[in-house]
Amino acid sequence: MKLARKLQNMIVPIAMPVVVFLIFFIGQPKRFGTPTGIMIMLQQSVINSIIGFGLSMNLVIDTWDFSAGAQLVLAGLIGAHFAQQYGLLGLIVVTVFMAVLLGTITGAVYSIFKIPSIIVTIGMMLIYESVGSMYQGGKSITIPTDISFLGKSPWIFIVGILTYCLAYVIYHHTKFGYNVRAVGNGEEIARSIGINPIKVRFLCFVVGGIFVGIAGMLQVSYGGAIAPKSGMNTMSMVFPPFMGVFIGQYLERYCDIMFGIFLGVFSMTMINSGLIAMGLPGTLQQVVTGSFMLIFMAISINREKVMLKNRKASA
Repeated sequence: MKLARKLQNMIVPIAMPVVVFLIFFIGQPKRFGTPTGIMIMLQQSVINSIIGFGLSMNLVIDTWDFSAGAQLVLAGLIGAHFAQQYGLLGLIVVTVFMAVLLGTITGAVYSIFKIPSIIVTIGMMLIYESVGSMYQGGKSITIPTDISFLGKSPWIFIVGILTYCLAYVIYHHTKFGYNVRAVGNGEEIARSIGINPIKVRFLCFVVGGIFVGIAGMLQVSYGGAIAPKSGMNTMSMVFPPFMGVFIGQYLERYCDIMFGIFLGVFSMTMINSGLIAMGLPGTLQQVVTGSFMLIFMAISINREKVMLKNRKASA
């Protein structure tokens, strides 16, 4: 029985990315699944997974952060500017510091005014986008080529693995992670054992900024430059990480949620690449991602109602 359970825990998490890969590889073997293509998909998945690690802290307690993409761009712009003068150290320190600062500001606004997180984070997203568009005259900022190696193999995967370990330790082996899981299991119960949900939600934005900063550093290194975005265009940057977190939450019964996030992000990346390989319009990526988002948001929002209904039915 234990062996069967272990096999299930091994097979179920990897089943989705394997099935997705086989579907598109069989449909377009010449255009999908090449070694170069797989490497690009993995690199993109690392960056989105790291964003997902940060967003997962909020989503576990049903708090949404649509400003993460704008935080990444603004922190990346400032970090890239400092990298031109102070090299790799300037890029790493300034990008992560600015992302944490922006996450702290967002968390403070949410905690003080107690406005729904969706409204707060969309408002902060617009502010961060505007600041990014004004920074350095709204021009794209390029970093020296000799410090862009972090966005390339094998360094991007080394950073990704180290960041996964950091997320795993924070979520599973710290008091903060325990409080996050407690609030996620029931805010009233958490409050009854002395946990302050507002403080936990604030810290989720702060801790999330660490991962957004790391992802921003890799994003700048991966492209060698970063450009400001406006018109809510940064919102689309959080959709793949959101999907990864939703899938990771489902797979948590079989594996670690952080590993599940990576599998979910990688699956969504393959779907987007597969649709392009099959000759479908690139805009269809947004249709697929948006459809998944609506489905999982509906499930997330109605989860407590369903659980309450099931408890009443079994009583």
